[in-house]
Amino acid sequence: MKTEQQLPKNIRQIGSPAGHTKVYIEDYVITFLNALAMDHNTFVRGAILFGEKKNINQDTVIFIRGAIEGQNLELDLDEAVFDDAVWREIYQQKDRFFPDLEVIGWALSRMGFSVRLNDKIKKTHFENFPGEGKVLYMVDHLEQEDAFYVYRGQDLVRQNGYYIYYERNPMMQDYLVERNQKIREAQSYENMLEAKRDEKVIRQFREKISKTAKANNRRGMLRKVTSAAAAAMVVVVGGSVYYYAKNDTTVNLRDMVRGAVQTMGNGVKDQISSDEDSEIPATLETEAETEETTEEKAETTAGTETGTEDDSSERTEASSSTEAVSGNTGSSQTYTVRRGDTLVSISVRMYGTQKKAEDIKNANNIENGDRIYPGQKLVIPNS
Repeated sequence: MKTEQQLPKNIRQIGSPAGHTKVYIEDYVITFLNALAMDHNTFVRGAILFGEKKNINQDTVIFIRGAIEGQNLELDLDEAVFDDAVWREIYQQKDRFFPDLEVIGWALSRMGFSVRLNDKIKKTHFENFPGEGKVLYMVDHLEQEDAFYVYRGQDLVRQNGYYIYYERNPMMQDYLVERNQKIREAQSYENMLEAKRDEKVIRQFREKISKTAKANNRRGMLRKVTSAAAAAMVVVVGGSVYYYAKNDTTVNLRDMVRGAVQTMGNGVKDQISSDEDSEIPATLETEAETEETTEEKAETTAGTETGTEDDSSERTEASSSTEAVSGNTGSSQTYTVRRGDTLVSISVRMYGTQKKAEDIKNANNIENGDRIYPGQKLVIPNS
């Protein structure tokens, strides 16, 4: 005896269903489809619908009891391909979760494009979901619209309304549980990758800071060692110069020591500057350091120009002083001692050689060659 088919009693009506074709969709399914449509991350979302078609009280009633997400409908309808591999995956999912149901149609969410059909949508339906009673559910969450279309009379006909019914649906519950678990696993995996990326960035930053600190320590040690070596060299060279100058009266001890110290100082400065240029990457230099270097160069240039002017002025002054007194006596000249002068330097200036220092010393009855002072007037014998 054939069991009489009954319509669900616990239902909610959407719109104004009319005619002899009615669509009933289970509450779990419609909730899942609406949630899928609310995903703003992609332009197009889709699903495959499972259910059955029955004749009840001379009406064609379509029951939609399950749905799975259509992975090939995630990006754009132009890229939706229902080839053998896609259908194989669809039927594997159907056999796992909805073994007693058939593919009854599909669902499509297009954000901001309303629920009107176009030729592309119709072509996809006719090629992949042919047959009387196959449905298309369209939803536009942005416009808050949805509609059911049923294939009838060689075309997709829009339904004026549909019914949502409530009953126990373990098949759909099992699918949602597994899907949510996969989503959580995917999110956990993404979180893990994000944490690894953050950890890598932090590790690289720490390594960069550590390298900078080590470079600074090396430069500090190099400065200390170089300074100590320079001091030792000054002592050794100074002692040697003093020894030889003491035995050679033609050598100016003070001038030699000053020149040696200046030469070694410049060498130390060049060494430290060269080390800093080789160890410090250009990307670690700051604008403040660049400005400081520019200011130092400007000061050095200004000092050089000033020193040049001073030396020129002193030479002019000395020449003028010598020329002024040279005409007063026929057999000798008078020279006014300036700061830093020695008998050797005066001999070089007046005669062009150091050998006349002894003559100047004897002409002025100077017992010690260093006993001259600024402002003192010396007799310079004519050669």
